[in-house]
Amino acid sequence: MEETYPVESYPYVSQSFKCNDYFVEYKKVLSETLYKQEAELETKSTTLEKIACMMGISLSECTDLEQKCSISQLENVNEPVDPLELKLRSEAMSADDKLEKATRTLATAVELKAIKAHPLQYEKKLRDLKKMSIPTFKQEPNPSSEVKLTKEFVMIARVFRPFRSHMGSHTVAHAQDFMLLGSQNLVDFRDKIKCMNDDLPVGEAGAIKDHIKSGMFFFGNTFYYDGRVLTNINYGEVIERWAKEKPEMKLGPFENRDMAECKIADLEIRLGFPYVFMHLGSCEHLVTFLDARLMDPEDLQNPDEYPLVVETENEVMYCFACDVHDSSYYVDDDQMPTKPVNLCEQCFEVFYKRNGVIPPSTEEVYYCKFPGKATIDEKSEEVLESSD
Repeated sequence: MEETYPVESYPYVSQSFKCNDYFVEYKKVLSETLYKQEAELETKSTTLEKIACMMGISLSECTDLEQKCSISQLENVNEPVDPLELKLRSEAMSADDKLEKATRTLATAVELKAIKAHPLQYEKKLRDLKKMSIPTFKQEPNPSSEVKLTKEFVMIARVFRPFRSHMGSHTVAHAQDFMLLGSQNLVDFRDKIKCMNDDLPVGEAGAIKDHIKSGMFFFGNTFYYDGRVLTNINYGEVIERWAKEKPEMKLGPFENRDMAECKIADLEIRLGFPYVFMHLGSCEHLVTFLDARLMDPEDLQNPDEYPLVVETENEVMYCFACDVHDSSYYVDDDQMPTKPVNLCEQCFEVFYKRNGVIPPSTEEVYYCKFPGKATIDEKSEEVLESSD
């Protein structure tokens, strides 16, 4: 591939790297630096011991600090000169006493005291607060307070609309963006790619995609063919025979691998470099990898949902609720008529925002925001830059 399209022509591409080897080495560096305490933290049984370990102090020092920083110290009105010499208050205070002292410094407490002077108004205020209260959410799966080093990594891939070599330097619009897991096979990626030519009718026999199921990725100098159906054609072997018949082209040697036996982690790629996906005999799409990173807690944690389509230009993902705006959130909620659903920014806030706050994502109500899309102005600037 790089013999046909020299890397020098693409100054913005990254160096070539093997995905699995890179992230193994990257996680090793992280485990020896930022996550060095992770193994030691796992040996601690209490939260206080873990906090002391992370702060690099003894348990007794941490216990003393916890007492001196206790919220009970805020009840002391006459604060001494040296706050570190504060002694814990042993006497209990009633709710009315606390409110009386709080009114000296807190405007909200003054308002609450005034409301309590009128019982009916106070009861109405309580009812309003209950209506506006944030629903109780369970913690996310594995909500550990320590930052753990994840084992999985994510690749962001972009698939473009059908491309012909005679199109030259004309800009090709992208069709779909995907989030791929390193542990997934290439066939999972291949099955998620949608093409405008897939549904072309073949007389009365249905769509062409139901009859021609062959497909191929071309990364580096390796053809990854779809061998799940016995009648599928290995496009790589066809191209390799053609290359051998034309030695003046100086193409090859090539390798052929079954994409069902190859994981994303096995690939050796360059970020930003144009690769090829081919199907339907001669329908070619450029494929680029935009980013590679470790999975983080804000990503969709269910591996069965991947590869995840995060953007598509051929078909706008309209909001499930209003069917007007483009989707911004992926939501998995048992209260919805179907699940999962895609919601726009406005509908998502109407459904889940309470008191100006959106509750954290949980196992019962899971959501994640799709990666930000370029605005119309940004896209216009990109077009102007490419035209220059």
